Amino acid sequence: MSAFLRNPLFLLAGAALAAGPAMAAERGIPEGIDLTLDLVGNVASNPVGGVEQGTEGSYWVMAQSKFDLDTLFGVHNTDVDAQWAWFAGRNLAREKIGNSISAQQTWRPVAGGRLTRLTVRHRFDNGFSITAGRAPVNSYFNSSPLNCVFMSNAMCLTPYGAITDLGITAYPNSSWAAILRYDFNDRWYAQGGAFDYNNELNKAGKNGLDFSVGEGTGTISAYEAGYQTSFANDRLPRTYRVGMYRNSDGGKSSYFDADGNSAALTGKATAMQDGARIGWYAMADQTVLRGEGERNLALFARAYVNTGNEAPVDHFVSAGFVQTGTFAGRDQDTLAMFISNTHFSDEQVAFLRDRRTRNGGSGAPNADEIIAELSYGWAVHKGIRLMPNLQYVINPDPIYAPTRTTDIHDALIVGLRMDVHFAQLFGW
Repeated sequence: MSAFLRNPLFLLAGAALAAGPAMAAERGIPEGIDLTLDLVGNVASNPVGGVEQGTEGSYWVMAQSKFDLDTLFGVHNTDVDAQWAWFAGRNLAREKIGNSISAQQTWRPVAGGRLTRLTVRHRFDNGFSITAGRAPVNSYFNSSPLNCVFMSNAMCLTPYGAITDLGITAYPNSSWAAILRYDFNDRWYAQGGAFDYNNELNKAGKNGLDFSVGEGTGTISAYEAGYQTSFANDRLPRTYRVGMYRNSDGGKSSYFDADGNSAALTGKATAMQDGARIGWYAMADQTVLRGEGERNLALFARAYVNTGNEAPVDHFVSAGFVQTGTFAGRDQDTLAMFISNTHFSDEQVAFLRDRRTRNGGSGAPNADEIIAELSYGWAVHKGIRLMPNLQYVINPDPIYAPTRTTDIHDALIVGLRMDVHFAQLFGW
């Protein structure tokens, strides 16, 4: 925690807290510029289950600037979006439990600063828009604001499966991208995008600033069609999306080495695969009850299935609810719960079985990892939200417990998430 407090970005955030009221009073931000500064922290502890018990924390600081070029310079229907983030901390799931699905949505494998987005978007008068620049796939496809009413990475930021299987670029990683979207009206839309796939860009030291061209190993294409409404045009807002991803880079086998043998038994690297990685997804958000203002109860469901090359996850499903407006006078508080099932492929399970055998154990881990989370979002003040949560992991996968010779005990996780949105806090 002391390292967290000494981080220069945390100190910068503290300075913003101190100076915020004066900045808000003076304003000084030209029309056409929208500034965002967010601090999100996660702390998680597993008093029960896992390889061992412990507590870990992680956080990010995100700064974003949006420029409306029409307002600023008269460039019709055109805007620029620049986003940067800093990540730090440790992962409870990896360090203490041994499984691959993080309980902390703020943790990332590569710490430090990163340019997460730099795009130009132009909206044509006929319903078409085009976005080009540096961007992550998951900021535009298979996304919903309900995903991050939780702390578990099984739901936030992207429902689990596609990142592991397809290698889609996900916040904070970005690559060259172009996205074409058509809005048929204020409800129906369709979009498609092409993203450079270059895993080297995600390594430490790159910081999202490697703008090289033509050095990737494939292209990720994504397609989505959807129907969405809001409180502005629907008493019971709803969102339905279906889509697919395709990565022309075939990825690695979960089981075989280059000689066709078990990589877990030979100790060799898993083999590269020909062909393509393909996955399909569907999601639904449906408001079912509505009270005064925007107090409501929404149900949601998510599904992902791998249909291309063999990959670690065969399919993922989740469902849950979000109640916005809980007790009297708590219109912005949320009570939310989800339960998910991640089904690992036969090859992934066989790899983990053989690795266990090589270390003197026997048997195979369960192919289904079930995760549930119950969270309460307390709107402490405009721009400040605390989210205590309980997570329970049944059949934790042992992907990050390489010497484990028996099943990992089911884990209870006690978590706390804190969100500070400085623009809301100070009225920027």
